[in-house]
Amino acid sequence: MEGGIAEGNGGMREEAPQIPGFLGRGSFVSVLARTGNDLAGYVCDRHGSGLLLEVRDPSGDPHGYEFLPWSSIERVSAEG
Repeated sequence: MEGGIAEGNGGMREEAPQIPGFLGRGSFVSVLARTGNDLAGYVCDRHGSGLLLEVRDPSGDPHGYEFLPWSSIERVSAEG
């Protein structure tokens, strides 16, 4: 590795998100909670204590709001 970028992979994509954009208000994300629940929806807000989502069901219809403490979140992913 040279300068923190692995050789041969071309480095990180220029459009790779940063946390403020990745978890910014209005970003669509999928969340795997430690309870085993998969949730998908739009980020309403993020705070030092957790993430507030407008949850969508598989058809895309709104299904209410969920607050997830950071300690309950195993993984957050977004298309990109």
